[in-house]
Amino acid sequence: MSSWLDHQYIGSISSRLDKFSRKGEYLYNFRCPICGDSQTSQNKARGYLFAQKGGMFFKCHNCQASLTLGSLIKHLDPNLYKQYCLDVYKKGAVGRKAHETHNFIFKPVVFESTRQNNALRSLLTPLNKMANDSEVFDYVNSRKIPKNRYEDLYFVDDIQKFKKFADGYDDKIMGNEPRLVLPFFDEDNNLVGLSGRGLRGEKLRYVTIRIKNDSPMIFGFNKVDFKKPIKIVEGPIDSLFLNNCIGVGNANLSSCGNELISRGVLKQNITLCPDREPRNKEIVSIIDGFIKENFNVCLFPNNISGKDINEFIINGCSSEELEEIISENTHSGLKLQMEFTKWKKI
Repeated sequence: MSSWLDHQYIGSISSRLDKFSRKGEYLYNFRCPICGDSQTSQNKARGYLFAQKGGMFFKCHNCQASLTLGSLIKHLDPNLYKQYCLDVYKKGAVGRKAHETHNFIFKPVVFESTRQNNALRSLLTPLNKMANDSEVFDYVNSRKIPKNRYEDLYFVDDIQKFKKFADGYDDKIMGNEPRLVLPFFDEDNNLVGLSGRGLRGEKLRYVTIRIKNDSPMIFGFNKVDFKKPIKIVEGPIDSLFLNNCIGVGNANLSSCGNELISRGVLKQNITLCPDREPRNKEIVSIIDGFIKENFNVCLFPNNISGKDINEFIINGCSSEELEEIISENTHSGLKLQMEFTKWKKI
């Protein structure tokens, strides 16, 4: 296995590697310094350092670059590379060959996230690849989901297939019905969970499984632009109608807001959009918590029909109108407290 010296030098170059993080004892992830990684998404990181053949090796899953750790150090800092060669030589572990550039046959490392993403493609069908006479389209049409968001939705013909994504669900998923599937990814596009929405009036409307316990289940997290204003809504389906919007699947929007803040998003660029339920004591109490945490909050007015984003759309409101309504009814601080007092009386 790789030596402590390798890890010491990985630590030395970590500040030069964008999105650097340690994923395991012998696994590191960051944006590829060779190709620069994705030019369209600053959150993608497809470069990996991993242990193989007794040392640490680098592989980029974007440009397919394959290097030894020494060669990667040399690319980043030729002077540091000279010191690395000297330290390896002093250690006497493998001699001169350790600091030469090797040509080796790379056997792709299959990470768990890669397996799950492959399973997504093999077991489920994206809506934008299906004939629109399937029963799932009766549902998405009834919800007026925009066609340009079909690529974010999937279909499963048998909910039992969910069991192949994660352990611990053998006795929890019953039936064999088809469902609309909403996949949850992290910011690095790794699948972290699935939610299946019933199509036939099932008593259990949603069947949800968690695949990665250490990642938040936030719908749209892999597509949101952290540098632009972000809206947070309760329902994943609700998020499909708004620009730069994510859905959390519950009313705890501030938890998602704090998750964004931990990733460098400014609080003033986050707007919480709870459902319009002024007579619901639990929702009122939750919104009161948002105010105390000093978040921007949208209080939907009484002149639109429905209680959430999707109902507003179904009842005749357009996405463009909703964007304007959110802008006009978002407040913070003392102004929000005043508007909230009036809103509770609707």
